[in-house]
Amino acid sequence: MKTFDLKEKIVFSPEKPIKRHFLNAKGFHAALICLKAGVELPVHPEDYGVLLTVLEGKGVFTDVNGSRTLARSECIYIKKDEIRGIKAEEDLVVLGIQDRL
Repeated sequence: MKTFDLKEKIVFSPEKPIKRHFLNAKGFHAALICLKAGVELPVHPEDYGVLLTVLEGKGVFTDVNGSRTLARSECIYIKKDEIRGIKAEEDLVVLGIQDRL
């Protein structure tokens, strides 16, 4: 068994999102994404699906269906090759589980 203290991985930049991978397993990767309030991860496509779960804060998440605000304990799944973007309304910490199959 391997355990992770995610609080130790929380780092903010006033200029850009900080993404910290902490687990690369067969079929999926896990990362912590930290955005200071006002910081944005521009809308872009990716070649993997991802489950994004808000651990702290609040932000606007964009996918092919539009934009919606998510807060603590809420999540969104975005399919492979679909667009995704995030804008932090508050300091935001997101757990991303990437589907690599």
